[in-house]
Parts: sequence; C-alpha cells; structure tokens
Amino acid sequence: MSNEHPHANNEHPHEHQVLNPATEEVIATVPAATPADVDAAVTRAARAQTGWAALAPGDRARLLRRFATAVDDHLEELAQLEVREAGHPVGNARWEAGNVRDLLEYAAGGVERLTGSQIPVPGGLNITFQEPLGVVAVIAPWNFPMPIAAWGTAPALAAGNAVLLKPAETTPLTALRLAELATEAGLPDGLFQVLPGAGPVAGEALVEHPRVAKVVFTGSTAVGKRIMAKCAAGVKRVTLELGGKSPNIVFADADIERAARSAPGSFLDNTGQDCCARSRILVQRGVYDRFMELLEPAVRSFVVGDPAEPGTAMGPLISAAQRERVRSYVTEDARVAIRGEAPAGKGFWYPATVLEGVGPAHRAAVEEIFGPVAVVLPFEDEADAVRLANATDYGLSGSIWTRDVGRAVRVSRAVAAGNLSVNSHSSVRYWTPFGGYKQSGLGRELGPGALAAFTETKNVFISTEEQ
Repeated sequence: MSNEHPHANNEHPHEHQVLNPATEEVIATVPAATPADVDAAVTRAARAQTGWAALAPGDRARLLRRFATAVDDHLEELAQLEVREAGHPVGNARWEAGNVRDLLEYAAGGVERLTGSQIPVPGGLNITFQEPLGVVAVIAPWNFPMPIAAWGTAPALAAGNAVLLKPAETTPLTALRLAELATEAGLPDGLFQVLPGAGPVAGEALVEHPRVAKVVFTGSTAVGKRIMAKCAAGVKRVTLELGGKSPNIVFADADIERAARSAPGSFLDNTGQDCCARSRILVQRGVYDRFMELLEPAVRSFVVGDPAEPGTAMGPLISAAQRERVRSYVTEDARVAIRGEAPAGKGFWYPATVLEGVGPAHRAAVEEIFGPVAVVLPFEDEADAVRLANATDYGLSGSIWTRDVGRAVRVSRAVAAGNLSVNSHSSVRYWTPFGGYKQSGLGRELGPGALAAFTETKNVFISTEEQ
C-alpha cells in the first residue's frame, strides 16, 4: 500500500493542505514538520519517557484508561473528522474511533502483566526484565488513519515508551486530535506527539534519528524496504506492515450463496484501500458460473455515495493520484464482468469493478491495486487453489470457503499468509497477532505479544554461591 499521496502543491513548504476526497475542498491547513522540528520532538519525548517508565505500572495503566475514556467521550467528533479527511463512510469511521478506544483499554490491561521470567540455572538465580526501548516512531498510513496509528502507539506507550506519530500527509487531523486528548487525559507533556509532514522530510528524519529506538511503519512495500535499509545503518528495530494481494478461495462444497454475498465487502470495504482486501477471487470451476451470477447483484447493491450518509457502504478514493493508479489496472485485455455505479462530479470516485478473462500473471492479478477492483480466476482442485493463492510476492491475508474442516486446515497450513479466515473475511482483531509473510512485512502487531514487541529483554544472573 502507498503511505503518501499528496494531492496539493502548497505555496508554503512548511504547511500542507488537507482535502475532503468526496468534494475536493480544502478542509484544513496543517504545519509540516521539518528535521529541526523532529529533533526537538525527540528531545522532548526522551525527557518525558524517563518519567513515564518510572511510574508504577498501575499508574501508567490508569492514565492510559483515562486516554481511552477521552477517546470514547469524543467518538463522534473523531468519526466526523475521519469522514471529512479520509472519505470513510460514517459507520466505518465510528468503528475506527471505537477501535482506538478498545486498543488503549487492551494495552492498559497489559501494563501490569508485562512480566519477565525466572529461569532455573546452576549456581544462582536467573531472572529477566522487559524494559522499554525509549522513543518509538510510528509512521501511519492514510487508509485507516486512526486504528493503525493506535496499533503501534497504544502498546508502545503501555510498555513504557514515548511515541512520535507521523500521520500520512492526506490524513493528519484525527492524529492531531488524539494527541490533544492524550494531554487532556493527563499523559505527560511530550510523551505522545504528532508530527505531520512529508515522508521524505519528517518521516526520514524520524527513521534516521539516533535517539529513535524503533520504527513502526505501515505502507507500501517499496517504502518499507527503504525504511528497513535506513534502520539497518543504526541497527534499529523495525516492524513493517506492507502490501497485500489476498486470495478469496471458494471451493465447490462451500455455501456458494453466502460466499458470493460476502465477497463484495472483502474488496470494496474502505473502497478497496485495504492491504487485506481479497482482490483475487479464486473459484472452483464447477461452481464458477453460479458464483458469478450471484456476485453481480451483490456488487451492484453495495451503496456508493456521500460518506456522511449512514446508509453509505463505499466512499471515494483518497486522491486523484490514487484514482489514476486504480484506473491503470483496468486494461483493454481484461474483461469487465461487473461494474457498479459511482457519483459524477467532484470527488475521487471509482466504481466497483470485477475483472475476468485474465491470466494469473496479469498485473491486476498479482499487484496490489488498492482500489475497488477484483479479479476472478477459476481453479481445478485443492492443489491448484493453493498454487494460485501462493502465486504472488505478498502473503498478508486471505479467506477459505468450504464446509470440509479437514480441507480448511490443510489449505490454511498450505497458503503462505499471516492471517487467514475460514468462511469469513475478518482479518484483524486486537486480541490476536497481525502481520505478513514474504513481501507483506516483518514482525507482528496486536494480540497478547504486542507490548513485548516494544521492550528489550534484560537477563540478570545472581550468584548464590557462598562468598
């Protein structure tokens, strides 16, 4: 996925205009952090982190719960900001704000459970400590600005770190408001700061800063590789959540009606701007025609329109640049089997589109489109399904539709992806680990191990031999 898609040329290099993607109107102008701003923020964060780490665990947890309560008290305000800056349907935006609250609550519950271990050794006592890293940089994307920012921020704070969050250029408003709510909730000044700005400027300064101990990045694989290389120079820890080209595998023994009915949401949610989007629909040949018959009305019934309307299921793409990128995948050699509706006029709209008649090596079948476009491919048997599912550089997510439990387990073990769902398209739960195989990234976020990913393990041996 792409992390940045600037869609305005600013007269002032230290400012950035934020557009409403549904109307193309400028809704805000925010400062763009310079390398000097980043350096000053790191200094403040390092100072705040020392006191934060020294707090009793219960006090740190209590402050995080206050932060969660503040988010809950401003849920609608945050959701409306997300509608305006990201074009998300309001129902989705409310879920996203609630997810930030839930992540903070979950992380707060782990503060007092971040225990080390006692390891039996001869001649003494051996214990381990989980100690915070220090200052953590979180570089968040524009596709899910609030939740993904919280994926890194909440556990990092809970583990005793300070956090510097750089939101995407197109979606900084919810991040800035979350930082204000953190301060109002009583988190120490400087502990959680938001640095809007350009990736090659503010983002690069964060990645290269010697006092930043870890970088958490969600974005394109190409940018992730550059960040990883820069982190290598400082032997800096990095978590990368990158692109995806997830398969939706439908076997002949599945509930075909349910599989077809649910398929549109798997690649049209968030207008397809989702690294977990099931944009490769693999259907067993014996039920292919029936599946396509059922898929068409399901796609056409997906309501596209004003994100502020409660009944809207799909809004606009984030920018004009992203719309052109999506359009480039719908080529003359690809047959458009299904096409939905999209509003005319202002806004970065693109209709739901289903392609067929392309080979498994076609660009649309192997590259991440990051828009409301899916490719349908037939397969013969279980082995063929697995072969097609793995015929990509990515390995983030996927779905398997079957009534056969044995097949569900076999295929789940055979598909090279970090997050699979059987008879479901749900990829992300804050209780469970999330991350990818292959070019989809490094490390895991969320789940019971989230806090530990932001700590150093210190081993201490205490001799018990007589002196």
